[in-house]
Amino acid sequence: MKEAANVKFRLISITNESHTDIHNRVDMPTISDETLQYQYKIGSVINLAENTIVVTPSVRYCVNNAVIFEAKADFNYSVLSLDAVMSLDMENKKLNMKVNLFPILLSAAYNSLRGIVFANTLSSPLENYPMPVIDTNELVIKNGISVIE
Repeated sequence: MKEAANVKFRLISITNESHTDIHNRVDMPTISDETLQYQYKIGSVINLAENTIVVTPSVRYCVNNAVIFEAKADFNYSVLSLDAVMSLDMENKKLNMKVNLFPILLSAAYNSLRGIVFANTLSSPLENYPMPVIDTNELVIKNGISVIE
């Protein structure tokens, strides 16, 4: 993968932000560092014709195998020229990265979702349990990618 000196991209918008209402759904005594589990998912949709990448992180908070809170959002990025960043090998169904923007885009989207979750769990039983920080490399490994031509 060849690193380019100057790839221009920007966040266009944050859309489809959603979260469940947790007030009255959570019994405070049952929540602890030992009982609370986090499940996260992250995916990306690359639209080659529009030079956009949509990154969608989501998280679930679970206690005793029951989902008590969920949140997700779509982070819409514009890339000046996706051709300079990647190419699509249709014959082999392979995405060839010339510059790997995914560590930056995934980290920014995931950590922004952390802020959204923080704001939506204030004054709730979950306010002392922020989304965990995750290594960017782990996000890249877990990222599911779809491509639209």
